[in-house]
Amino acid sequence: MVVEMVRDCLKTKGIRTSTIIGDDDSTTISRLRHEVDPNIEKRSDRNHVKKNLANHLYTLQKIHKSLSTKVIRYIQKCWNYMIAQNVNNPDGISVGLDAMSKHPFGDHSSCGDWCDHVENPSSKFRSLPYGKCLTDSKLQCSLAELFNRYKSHCQKLAEMGSTQANESLNMTIASKAPKRYHFSGSASLNYRVAAGVAQKNIGHSYVTKVR
Repeated sequence: MVVEMVRDCLKTKGIRTSTIIGDDDSTTISRLRHEVDPNIEKRSDRNHVKKNLANHLYTLQKIHKSLSTKVIRYIQKCWNYMIAQNVNNPDGISVGLDAMSKHPFGDHSSCGDWCDHVENPSSKFRSLPYGKCLTDSKLQCSLAELFNRYKSHCQKLAEMGSTQANESLNMTIASKAPKRYHFSGSASLNYRVAAGVAQKNIGHSYVTKVR
């Protein structure tokens, strides 16, 4: 479907696609480069990368009891700050990845501007249990191993994009044509999709403008 859309934009509208944003599936970009344009670039979607990290953390939770859901959410928050402050800065990402396994344990030698403890080391960890840093050395080793695996992708992490606008449209259309029902076999599907697109473009006021 992606290949068809990119090819159609080029042939019918003269619009050349230089970059696509998506998950880390290599099949789509491989087909695009083979069938449409070998120079098309691929950027990872910020939300997909964040979800993959969450999956890894919840897998570690089965091994380390100290890695509670509250701690996982804190690590995710630190990750978001680190990524946001190092856009187009792969070296900053590399240092930030070191901080991800040090900062929650009270070591701020690799922290950036996102860390309040750099200027005030004695301040509490407001989002960690009892406001204190973590002390589980085995957990720290596991986290260091996890974030070290991301180091080979620093360039990719520094240049991520977002498919949030697409996901938003998908959710709007799904509210008109829920996936749990077989609307693809109904004559109403085109109207349902059109209603979702109209709502995305001009808001709920589209209802009063339909004739």
